[in-house]
Amino acid sequence: MSTPMTNIQADFPIPFAGDVLDFAETKREPEELQAMLQKTSARAILFFKGQIGIGDGGRPHRVHPSDLVGHDLMAPGPIFLGLEGDRPIFAFSVGKPEEFMPIENYVSLRGIGGNLKPSDLALAGRAKSLFAWHFTDQHCVACGNKTVARGGGIKQLCTGCGAESFPRVNPVAIMLVTDGDRVLLGRGAGWPDGAMSALAGFISAGESIEEAAQREVLEEAGIKTKNPRYVFSQPWPFPAQLMMGIMLEAVNTDITIDPKELEDARWFTREEVLAVFEKRGDAFMRLPRQTIAHQLLRHWLAETA
Repeated sequence: MSTPMTNIQADFPIPFAGDVLDFAETKREPEELQAMLQKTSARAILFFKGQIGIGDGGRPHRVHPSDLVGHDLMAPGPIFLGLEGDRPIFAFSVGKPEEFMPIENYVSLRGIGGNLKPSDLALAGRAKSLFAWHFTDQHCVACGNKTVARGGGIKQLCTGCGAESFPRVNPVAIMLVTDGDRVLLGRGAGWPDGAMSALAGFISAGESIEEAAQREVLEEAGIKTKNPRYVFSQPWPFPAQLMMGIMLEAVNTDITIDPKELEDARWFTREEVLAVFEKRGDAFMRLPRQTIAHQLLRHWLAETA
């Protein structure tokens, strides 16, 4: 057995978090947005069907907003992401992606996320969530009329009753259950061979984060838990979850799987987890670094070193 490593710890900022932008939510009147679109320093990143355009150097490709004039653009038009210092940053969804770069340069954030700088990943995640919201929520929940984007894409206005709506964030508890030097990991149906992760579930109305975490672990794996402890959270733009990481201690250790929720669940020792992270073991497939489950395991390894 190798000596436990102390340099394995959670990444900060957590992937998709730590956005360096000033969201500038008080500078979104139409005339202000138009002035920022025209600034020489302004830049825009590009999306096509939810995939981000990646340019030279492996970073999101940036153009001046004026470069998009006359091109086929998809609703909701430019989304004003915020200010990078004094530089306005926008996002556009393009209809003809090859006008700007080869089609293969538009890639999924799930696939490329682990290779992006933290600031680029946070920027792209914010844009992706906003585009997904505008694509799926196009009608007023009060009267059913069509909505239009306002405020640079951070809200919608109903064309019928005038009601405003704002992006919805779905709260999710993601739980790392421990039993001394072991952790509980599970897998859903259809996952790749060897893939295991922390258990997770949506928070119901009337629940605290801690209550949801304990309920979900009991429902999915039959494990009663105690001492729930919040660790950190992560925005997850697939399409718009807020993942809240919780550590819990197991009261019982016999696993009873709900087959509607999990295909498998098992206990893994600290040494098995450490070996996976050091790339010298294959007890399970190492989770992508941009996932909060990966970060929770890194945090646990550092905490128990």
